[in-house]
Amino acid sequence: MATFPCISTVGMPDGGRSLRPPALSARHFGNETYLPSEVEKLLLGVVADGFRLHCCGPKAAPFALVASYQWKDYVDLVTIRRFDWITTARVCVSPSRRIDVFAPEAVVWAYQGPPQWALGALLQLVHPQHPHAPTTAYPAPVSLHIPQAEQRPMAIRFPPPGRASIRAARLAAAMATIGERAHYIRIGVNKS
Repeated sequence: MATFPCISTVGMPDGGRSLRPPALSARHFGNETYLPSEVEKLLLGVVADGFRLHCCGPKAAPFALVASYQWKDYVDLVTIRRFDWITTARVCVSPSRRIDVFAPEAVVWAYQGPPQWALGALLQLVHPQHPHAPTTAYPAPVSLHIPQAEQRPMAIRFPPPGRASIRAARLAAAMATIGERAHYIRIGVNKS
């Protein structure tokens, strides 16, 4: 069974602020609490895609888990404050090239909901250069904001060197495949 850094709920009261999973969606083995397997699988997909992980707060009961993937003009973002409802987004990089992943100002795409849907939607979000990629900016959802007081202590886990570009390569390959299919469809339509 895979486990995530800083996600442990052993013996810590959540006070409504920690990442302690709700009782109905958590699996318990002895004193350990684990994520539901489908949520854990999706989070592993995010990690495998090359996201950087930020654990905000005490490792035993963090206030939030933030995962980010940097593009040239955007940052794909996952903000988890509760295991049963999370926010994913594609955040605009400011003209100064700075981005605060804990307080983004504008997004071009956001999804809030149960983890299976929100993480699945993010993993399927098209490459930023795809012709159908979202580009219209609007204010970032408040659920992406992590107050400074809840950011510390912080543990950061960088993707292994070979994993950092996985998402870009996977989405670029998908974009090329879609382009090839569209080309063949146009050829087929022109022949009719």
